[in-house]
Amino acid sequence: MKLRYAPCGALCEICRDFKRKRCKGCVETKGKPWFLKRFTKFDVCPIYECATNRKLSKCIDCDEFPCENFLDWYNPRIGFFRSSLARVGSLFLRKELGTFTKL
Repeated sequence: MKLRYAPCGALCEICRDFKRKRCKGCVETKGKPWFLKRFTKFDVCPIYECATNRKLSKCIDCDEFPCENFLDWYNPRIGFFRSSLARVGSLFLRKELGTFTKL
């Protein structure tokens, strides 16, 4: 299976909802995973939208990473997810190891 990563570094193929075919993933839905409208105020994931506007396949390639937009998305008081630390670390590690595929 060819792995595809969302710009934020999420690996959809290991997600329970992806495996159950509840969600097709961020790349395939163009930043509109199933949970987005249900749990947030966004129509399109702000991380996906930012990367797309900057013509980047992943946030780690941006000179401003990790930016306020990225960190806010992973701030439980503001965004949907619990923590940015694991995702930031994962992106740096995967960049170093070269485990990304092109979108």
